[in-house]
Amino acid sequence: MFLAGDAAHLIPPVGGYGMNTGIQDAHNLAWKLAGVLAGWAGPSLLETYEAERQPVARFVTEQALLNMRQPGRPEQYATRGLALGVSYDSAAVVPDGTPAPEVANPVTDYIPSARPGSRAPHAWLRHNGERVSTIDLFDTAFTLLAGTSGQRWRDAAATAARELGVPLAACAAGQGSDLRDEQGTWAQLYGTAPGGAVLVRPDGYVAWRSAAAAAHPHGELVRALQAVLGRAGTR
Repeated sequence: MFLAGDAAHLIPPVGGYGMNTGIQDAHNLAWKLAGVLAGWAGPSLLETYEAERQPVARFVTEQALLNMRQPGRPEQYATRGLALGVSYDSAAVVPDGTPAPEVANPVTDYIPSARPGSRAPHAWLRHNGERVSTIDLFDTAFTLLAGTSGQRWRDAAATAARELGVPLAACAAGQGSDLRDEQGTWAQLYGTAPGGAVLVRPDGYVAWRSAAAAAHPHGELVRALQAVLGRAGTR
């Protein structure tokens, strides 16, 4: 049994925190349930729901209580950090050893980052002449975003998806790629070199990142997916 929203945490109705937190709970849990039921994720993936969402709900509740005790505090109205700056630490994330962005106030301040565990940042790209956001690329499947020299990552993604039965889309971002980075912001925001790649979960959170090219991209990607999905040692 899994509890989400007000069934899991009663948050004082100050600042709209409760609805946001409940929706985030469902967003976090839905793809995990889908993966286990469909067989492309192991049952242990479901254990990451509480590991990821309970600390967030506790922090949000603490902030809502402070708003009730101190009406009008800046954190009651400016909540970009609380809404977008959440970072997960669980078995469904493969850390890359980089530090989290330092912010003065975790409620009001948000620094976009593609560090594993963070919400994948927004960046404008162009696809077939249309302007699209990176956020629009993440939905019901895993997404591998590679740099301009990342064709080997894309090939690895196609093979890994077939071998593991995982819904996985792959694309490249940058000049001359299927997703054109006209403003030159994607690589900087995502912290990758032209040969690097980032794996984003269906809920839009970064699962794994290789900042540069890898000698064996297929093996690295398969190991990352197996770890995230609770399928270590399976093919």
